[in-house]
Amino acid sequence: MLLFLFPYKFTESFYYRHQIDVLKKRLKTKVEIHDLSNILNKKWNRAFLNKSHKAAKVFNSVNEWNYYFYKMLKREKKIYVINLLDINSFNSILIHLTLNKSKVKVLQFCSPEVCVEANTKKTVFLEKIKKSLKLFFFNPSRLFFLMKANIYNKIVNFLKYDDLYIFYTGKKKYIKPHLNSKKKKYINFNSQDYSSYLFDKKKSYTKKNYILFLDAPTPYFMGDKHLFKYKIKYNTKKWYDDLNIFLKNIEKKFNSKIIIIPHPRVMKFKNPYYDKRFEVRTDIGATSKLVPNSKFVIAISCTMAVSYCVLNYKKILLIFNDQIRSKNPSMMSNLIYMSKVLKVNLFNINNDFKKEKLLFSLNRKIYDKYKFNYLTSKKVKNEMNVDIFNKLFTN
Repeated sequence: MLLFLFPYKFTESFYYRHQIDVLKKRLKTKVEIHDLSNILNKKWNRAFLNKSHKAAKVFNSVNEWNYYFYKMLKREKKIYVINLLDINSFNSILIHLTLNKSKVKVLQFCSPEVCVEANTKKTVFLEKIKKSLKLFFFNPSRLFFLMKANIYNKIVNFLKYDDLYIFYTGKKKYIKPHLNSKKKKYINFNSQDYSSYLFDKKKSYTKKNYILFLDAPTPYFMGDKHLFKYKIKYNTKKWYDDLNIFLKNIEKKFNSKIIIIPHPRVMKFKNPYYDKRFEVRTDIGATSKLVPNSKFVIAISCTMAVSYCVLNYKKILLIFNDQIRSKNPSMMSNLIYMSKVLKVNLFNINNDFKKEKLLFSLNRKIYDKYKFNYLTSKKVKNEMNVDIFNKLFTN
C-alpha cells in the first residue's frame, strides 16, 4: 500500500497535482490518503477554502489516527508512507513517533520543485540576535512560531528510521531532507508538474490568442505569509486597481485577451476585485491546459506553475508592485532571484507601461538548465512518477 500523510486539507487541486487518479489506475498497489489537517493545522483550514477531496480520509485526533493506522498495519503486508508532514506542532511529533515505532518504509519528497534562493551565508551570532530582537518588538507571534518549529524539528531529528527513501527532482544539491535514518536511499523523481506535463502533452487544446496571468492568493485571500505568522497589511483595493490597469494595457498592446488563473488554493472562489472583462478559469489543470498555446505568461509570485512555461518554452513576465517591494522583502527577493535564474524580465506594474521593456527573447538553454535543476533528470525524464513508484514496489 502507498499511504499519503498530508498536513493540510487535501483538496481537489492536491488530488490533481499528485495524480492520484493515475496512481489508482496504474499503481501495482493500493493508494490511500490521510488528511491530517484537523490534527496538525486546523487553524490553517481557513486558507484552504475548498472541501477535502472525497478520496481522502479525514482524521480529527491523534488517537483516532493511531487506532486506524495500527489496524492497517495488521491488514497490509507492506506499507510505504509518503511523509508530507510539516513539523510545527506537538501532534506532528506524536505521529512521527508512531511511524518510527511501526518500522514502515518512509518516503520523503525533498526538493523545492521551484527555484528559491538558498541562504549560503552563515549568519553570525550578532545578526541572529538583531533579527530576533526585531521580531520580538514588531512581530512576536512570528518569533514564537519559529522558536517552536525549531524545537519540534530538533526533537523529530532524534528519531532514526530504519529505511528512508528520499525522492528528489533535478539536482541532488537542492534537496532538504529533515528526517534522520540509519539507511537512506536516494531516488530520482519528477516534480509533480513535470509528471503532469508528460501525461497532458499528448492532448490538444485549440484556444488561441490569449495571455495567461497566474495569480497569487493574496491579498484578497489568505496567503502563506499569514499562515507563518508574518504581519503584512496590504491596500487590497489599490493592489487590484493597479493590476487591472496593467492587464488592460497588456491586452491593448499585444492585441490579445487576458485569461486569469487563480491560485489553486482558492480556485473555486470568486475574487470580486478582478475586472469583469477578464476571463477567469477555475477548472483544475487549467495551467497545464492553457500554457502551451498562450502568447506568454505573467506571474506575480514565484509559483511552481512556471514549470509549465519552462517545459513548453513560453516567455514569462514576472511582475511586482510598490506594495510588494516595500512590505514583503522575502517575496521581492524570491522574484528577483527567479528572474535571474530564468533570465526573464521583472517589471514593476506601478511604473510607466512600455511594451518594449516587458519581454525579451527566450533562452532555451536556460530553460533546459532550469528543467534539469529543479523538475527532472536525464535518468527519468521520460518516465511518469507512477512508473518510478512501480519500480520501487516490485524490486
